[in-house]
Formats: sequence, C-alpha cells, structure tokens
Amino acid sequence: MPSNIIAFDIGTAQLKLTWFAGKTYKLAVSAPVPDGLVRGGVIVSMDAMADFLWQLAKENGLPRRAQAAVVLPAALTFTRVTELPPMTAGQLTYNLPFEFKDYLTHEKNQYYFDYAVQELTRDENGQVKQMKLFACAALRSTVEDYRNMFARAGMRLVSAIPEEAAYAALLAAGSAQPDSDADHCLVDVGHTGIRMYVLRGDRFITRRTIDLGVADLIRSISQRQGVDEHIALAHLLTDPASLDIYHRMAAEITKAVNFYNYNNREKTLKRVYLCGGGAAIPQIHDAIRQLTDLEIIPISALLPEGVAPDAPYLYPRAIGCALQD
Repeated sequence: MPSNIIAFDIGTAQLKLTWFAGKTYKLAVSAPVPDGLVRGGVIVSMDAMADFLWQLAKENGLPRRAQAAVVLPAALTFTRVTELPPMTAGQLTYNLPFEFKDYLTHEKNQYYFDYAVQELTRDENGQVKQMKLFACAALRSTVEDYRNMFARAGMRLVSAIPEEAAYAALLAAGSAQPDSDADHCLVDVGHTGIRMYVLRGDRFITRRTIDLGVADLIRSISQRQGVDEHIALAHLLTDPASLDIYHRMAAEITKAVNFYNYNNREKTLKRVYLCGGGAAIPQIHDAIRQLTDLEIIPISALLPEGVAPDAPYLYPRAIGCALQD
C-alpha cells in the first residue's frame, strides 16, 4: 500500500474522499458536486472535475502529488461472479474476456480486465477443480480519462476499482463479524437511486438497483411546495408529505432482501447496513422498521478500528478503496 493514498468516491451530488498514510486514517472530506458536473455517476467534464479536485485538495491540506485511487461508477464497469476450471494467470488473462462477450460493446483489446479469486473448490485429493472469481472490465479510455483528470489535479492515479470491490476491501479490512461466511447487506441510499450489495464475508455475491433515491424526495417537495430544489433539500427532514416515498423505498428494500432470503435459505439476511447520503434521513430507518423486522446497523460497525470520520455513512466505498491490497 502506498505511504500516502487519497481515495475518491465521486457521486452525482457529493464527492467523498479519504486520506490514509499506509493503513493509518488521516482525514475524510465530503463536498457537494457542482450542479450538472456528474450525471448518472458519469463525470461530464473531466477538466472541470480536475479543477474542483485541485481546489478541494488545497483547501483541506492534502499532500501534493499524492497517489490517488478512485471508485469507478457502475455505469462505466462490467462486473460478474463466474466459475472456471483451474487456470494459470496467463490462461486467465486469455480467457477472461470471453466471460464478458455478451456485455462488451467494443473490441476486447479496448478493455482492461481484472479478477479476484473468491473460492477454490477441491476434489477428494485436495486438487483444485473449480475456481470462483469476481471479474471486472472497464474501457481503457475510461481509465485514461481518469488518469489524465487526476494528473491535472496534481495527483497520480494508481488504482481504479468497481464499487463491489471497494465494499469487499472494506469488509476485508474492517472489524465485522469474525465469521468469514457471515452475509452482509449494504444498502446505499444515494441521490439517484438505491443500490444494495450482498457480500459473504468479503466476497461479493449479488447486487440490486432500485430506481428511487434522494433526488425523488427533493423533486417531490419542490413540486408540491413550488420551491427551488436547493430550498427543497433544506426541507427534506421536516416534510411529512414525503412519507409515501419513504415507504416505497422501504418496501423495495424489503422485497429485495426477501427475494435473496428465498433463494438462499441457509443464509438468511436479518440485518442491513445503511450508507450513502440518504442514510442520514431518519424517516427511511423508521419506514424500514415499520415494514419489516430487519435490524438496521450503523455502517460504522463495519469500519476498521481507528477509522471514525464524521458522518461515517458517507465514506464506506472511499475507505474500502483506500485500504484495498
């Protein structure tokens, strides 16, 4: 791990970063993203974002020419869990692109591919007969765009990982249950939607996206009260008419957990960890408790010891990105 690493999680409405010296936590910072600079998780202007990052680094005293890591948005990555017969690293390099043949929209030489071994199945003689991998792919041009953006901001990009890998790294480094087979359901209540991730220990299992987020709440308040969305944001915690949206969110979360439990009866999910900006809204917690007996655990329970930023629900992906091996 680099001596100084700054990890970035750039969302549609908010940018989160964490600074680590080795594995020692130094600082966490969040800042609102300028309007329209990120859409659907994708940065619209890399130059404008670079200038924003440079100013943010200057204001917060971040080390100059630091090494940077970034969580790539789901819109720019392909990920899947796949099983393959035992292979060497060279054989995997050749075969991995074929695991994405139904997803890629460009020639395979235009992508970076990577993987993490999740599980090895052995025969009665102890020989590996099957490998379970978490595999990912991203366009080389995407990574180069990010590399150039960070260079303009005075940093050197050393790692770019998908969201699932950031959560897996968080759980690997954190202080979660000692049982490596425990299931965790992390629910990111974001600006444009809710993303749910299920991991077994630090191994990614599945994800679910719900097209209902904090922006829907803000838009509803804005339309009903006839105010600008920036003003509507200030009314978010005190608007009783938003209860219907809170209950819709809770119902979709509950439905996804029930579906997972139905298909994994030996590993029943009984609790969820809320994170993302929406985790600060107590009405969402209340709605989940009213609809289900799921236990809601603070995301801080999964953070490594000694890592205690203000508003910890904002930073799990950035922390995982910084602490990846």
